[in-house]
Amino acid sequence: MIEKGKSVLLFLLVVMSLYQSYLLAYSKPFMEAKVKTELDYVKTEPLGKEEEIKNLIFPEQLVIHLGDNKHTVFYPNTRPYYDLILGKLQGRDFKGMQRDSVKSIDWDQIRREDQGVELRFGRAVPFEMLQRVFKIDGDFLFYRDSIDRIWIYTSKLRDEVRTFFFSSDGHSVYEAQKADLTVGDVEGYVGFGQYWDPYMILDDDLYVPEKPITRMLEMEVAFNRYSTEQMQDNLFFDPGSTRTLQDGKTGPQLYTNGKRGLKIEQNGTWLSYTDIAEPTEDKNELTDNVMSAVNFVNQHGGWDGKHLFTKEAGAGADRTTIRFQQYYRDVPIVSGKSVNFGYMQLTLQQGLVVGYNRSLVILDTDVTNKKQRKLPGGNELRTILKDQDIIGGKAEALFPAFRPTFKEKSIVLSPVWAARLTSGEVVVVADSSPAASR
Repeated sequence: MIEKGKSVLLFLLVVMSLYQSYLLAYSKPFMEAKVKTELDYVKTEPLGKEEEIKNLIFPEQLVIHLGDNKHTVFYPNTRPYYDLILGKLQGRDFKGMQRDSVKSIDWDQIRREDQGVELRFGRAVPFEMLQRVFKIDGDFLFYRDSIDRIWIYTSKLRDEVRTFFFSSDGHSVYEAQKADLTVGDVEGYVGFGQYWDPYMILDDDLYVPEKPITRMLEMEVAFNRYSTEQMQDNLFFDPGSTRTLQDGKTGPQLYTNGKRGLKIEQNGTWLSYTDIAEPTEDKNELTDNVMSAVNFVNQHGGWDGKHLFTKEAGAGADRTTIRFQQYYRDVPIVSGKSVNFGYMQLTLQQGLVVGYNRSLVILDTDVTNKKQRKLPGGNELRTILKDQDIIGGKAEALFPAFRPTFKEKSIVLSPVWAARLTSGEVVVVADSSPAASR
């Protein structure tokens, strides 16, 4: 009986040995470290969608020059013309860059007399980032420069198309000697603008509509929000080890693990996150910082809808602040100083995120309570800009935007005129009014 038991035990041991050998031979090894360090972030379920840098860079305005000192402006919500022009230009090749002084050409004369299109960006974009959006020759010496606009026009004198990239230094331009654009291409772009709203030039470089804009809608949008627990899981290595503080009975909620801090305010709609980064000797490169910012948002909260890279500024000797403007239905949301909403902002130190500010609100795609609104134009708008001391070289762009007003479970988005000042600050300059019923 004992010998029989030994035989059964030996058989079981052999079977187990064969099974383990099979696992070693055919199973995939588990290589991930069992113990994570404080530098690791917990990867939880995705919250918002991920985004690529090429989708965060697009012109804030397309200025169409019709000739005879006539102009119009297309914004991202000017469908389908904006999309058609931008899509065609993204498929063209721009090669043979040659640098020259911006004063080598009389741009005021070109603007008055020649047909063309200007692509104006919300901020200067480094060449190496712009190459992710347009097919620009990468083999030239000035690729580390930044570009704030592209101007393509047809020259009456030589019956040709000329393409210029304007450096953000204000002194240089780069001409693409080999751009596969024809006079017919430019005439096609200009043709889209012949029956659109006429614009006048104000303050040498600011485009203002000659008449009121009546195609804007006020709307109410329902929203959800990311929970505090979701953001804790995304931003802390061990959410269970964080300490919770309360700044008064109705103040913001504060969470910290000693190294990282998280503040939730505005009734649970706004997040401010900080991380103490160890100083490094790496260079503080803009492109690296922008890419790090995009990747950070992809991993920690994701993107709610369309955003535009609009701001970069130094926050110290070794820090850079990056801002992404939020759009809804292709119109930027500008909240002003009354409430934090409509943008994401990150502070980076040599590619490491040390500050992260964003909304926790998730806007619905459906809207209710739509109302036709009218934005002022012509003399009325010029007077408003003058009274607010916006003109006189103090503003670099004027564009329609939405100003948000929070309700309990929804947001009212009201059309306004917004201006970007030369300092980079965006301000609301004019409200809309009810449009006359037809």
